[in-house]
Amino acid sequence: MTATDQTIDICNTLLIGEIAAVKTYTQAIDKYAHPSGDASLERMRAVHKNNADELRKLVAAHGAEPAEGTGLWGGFVVALEGAATLIGASPALHLLQAGEELGISQYENALANADVADAAKELIRHTLLPPLSGHLIELQQRRDRAE
Repeated sequence: MTATDQTIDICNTLLIGEIAAVKTYTQAIDKYAHPSGDASLERMRAVHKNNADELRKLVAAHGAEPAEGTGLWGGFVVALEGAATLIGASPALHLLQAGEELGISQYENALANADVADAAKELIRHTLLPPLSGHLIELQQRRDRAE
């Protein structure tokens, strides 16, 4: 497998995570947002939409088809639906946190991989990864207020 193939595979894996994150946040907004909306969750979802768009562009620039679907994050969508039905907002916020932690871990692994192209690492380092730590903090603060 070439470095370009490795970069495409990793970026598509990250893209799948971002697609699922958008779906997960949409589910949370639908279940828990105030009828007038939830600017915080909507902003987090918008970050993940932007990340997905950037990854799609990067994969396409490498001459490959961007991935579709939800992969591992899809489990968070299913779990969130179950949490919504059974136990309420705080566990759902915990699931969003867990999803953010998974995403951060995947981005950090990509940065540590010598076979990932420098352009992909720059995108991750400067655009995709930075807002996710803020998401974790904000979600924890929401959980603290909900409990």
